[in-house]
Amino acid sequence: MNSNNIIVREYLSSLKENSELDYLFPILINLMGFRIVQTAKESKGQSQYGKDIIAIGNDVNGIKHKWYFELKGHADKDITQSNYSKSDGIRESIIEAKDTFFRDSTIPGFNALPTKIVLVHNGILKTNIRDTFEGFISKEFKDGEFERWDIYFLTDIFSKHLFNEYLLADDISNRLFKKTLAFLDSPDNSYNEFKELVNLQFKKVEDVKSRAFKKLFATLNLLNSIVFSYSIENNYLVPAKECSKYLILKTWHWILENNLHSREAVVREYKKLLKIQHKIFNKYFEKTFPIAKIESGLFSERGSFYEKIGYPLRCYEYLDDIIYYCRLRNTIFNSKQRKKIKNKQKDLIIELINNNSGFVRPLLDNHSIPIMQLFLFFAEEKYLRQKDVNFLFEYINSIIINLKIEKVKHKSLPELHNRVNLLVEFVASGEKPDNYCDTSSILIAIILELCLIFKSEELFKETLSIIDDNMSLQIVSIDSDKFNVEKLLFEKHLHNEYYVECIERVQDGLKLLKNEANFQEFRKSVLDKSEKPNQYQTDEIGLSCIRYLAHSYFKNEILPEEWRILIDKNE
Repeated sequence: MNSNNIIVREYLSSLKENSELDYLFPILINLMGFRIVQTAKESKGQSQYGKDIIAIGNDVNGIKHKWYFELKGHADKDITQSNYSKSDGIRESIIEAKDTFFRDSTIPGFNALPTKIVLVHNGILKTNIRDTFEGFISKEFKDGEFERWDIYFLTDIFSKHLFNEYLLADDISNRLFKKTLAFLDSPDNSYNEFKELVNLQFKKVEDVKSRAFKKLFATLNLLNSIVFSYSIENNYLVPAKECSKYLILKTWHWILENNLHSREAVVREYKKLLKIQHKIFNKYFEKTFPIAKIESGLFSERGSFYEKIGYPLRCYEYLDDIIYYCRLRNTIFNSKQRKKIKNKQKDLIIELINNNSGFVRPLLDNHSIPIMQLFLFFAEEKYLRQKDVNFLFEYINSIIINLKIEKVKHKSLPELHNRVNLLVEFVASGEKPDNYCDTSSILIAIILELCLIFKSEELFKETLSIIDDNMSLQIVSIDSDKFNVEKLLFEKHLHNEYYVECIERVQDGLKLLKNEANFQEFRKSVLDKSEKPNQYQTDEIGLSCIRYLAHSYFKNEILPEEWRILIDKNE
């Protein structure tokens, strides 16, 4: 067995029956040419009578059959004495599949087709049950009516029809895939091999009607699943979380680039990727949130002096992730209890933030991104409570207080260019590095505009008290007449594409906003800005969650149209 097959076998043997083997096996047999009639998911909650998957296909002699696939995995992946005869065990499932006839009169000729029953298990047949099992099969079935596909057969057909034919067909993909798994849990991994591997898959698709296109999403799902599986095995879920972000964003960028977003079949396949990503994030927060939400749960006592910056950095990264997780969950599960679920989510986030002071200590100017992610998630009018308004006000107020403390104690504000190395140098030496830049700020400019939403002149003046006369307050945006904003957001970190509006000067440009401090004049100046709102195709499809993920992942500022619409124009 070659090294590729070993990778495939190890992965397949780790799959559970429910949701994992059930999910991948239909993809496999579909690529083998079977027409799927029913899957385990469609009959979930009902008696399946030994028929997890029902399909139509030809046998090795070219004779068309209806196939009943019974899947066994996880604890039942090996056929043993104990699971052979137990209730809902191997023997019972095979008997039920044989005795219960499945009909579908909507498929011409289906009911008259000969039947073939297949036991699919990602393990082996144990020696001590082999004679009993073989005796049972020879007694119950004629030659050709029953097949058993074990881990070795699954490895062969999986490699032939999916892995080797597409994903690992070329040497570059093969090398990148192996390096991805080899270095997956390495410290400070930027996952470059995985990113190259994902990008390479898109380059293989020259025509969206080609066979390669049909296999693309199966490959992406497989990559997502394998990295997740290996991360679970290593007890370290960060690689799966970060790799899934890149895969999700780059896939949607490719869909937009090829104008495929309006095709229902493409969006349906894309949502399968999101479902795997949801499992990844769900597993991650199941493991981390119970600790994170306790008092100083995200603080590391072993971090020593580094925690002065490490703790806030960790908090804002966690905030980005948990807001996205909530958005993703609400997108995938369109529950009638949406309001109740979202309020529960907000209550848990409030508990998390109230117990960790790092969430109100921004050190980098682009910490404006997670802060605005939180603000917009809570401020959605349909689900807005007074409790949310009070929390957001106190949250922004706490940030202003901490910015003011840093300004007084260390004569510093968040670093504009988001260079962590300069923060480390600052903390280690006690002196601000020469190239540390805090004479401009997007974060503080945004906070000033948030004061208008709260209708708080006091908060407005408190924010202005932080800044010096030479500070530039910047609101950044993108010219939608010049650029395709939506595609850009899913592509990369933006810099030259932004245009900057400086708001520290008022009226004729000679007076400083700091010295004028006229709340109503500032409000009027903001409301007077006529902006062309962006129309996002992603949002129209109901996938706004991934657009917000793109802002966080590529560190691109959320655009002012998102919060300015919340300013009351009738006052």
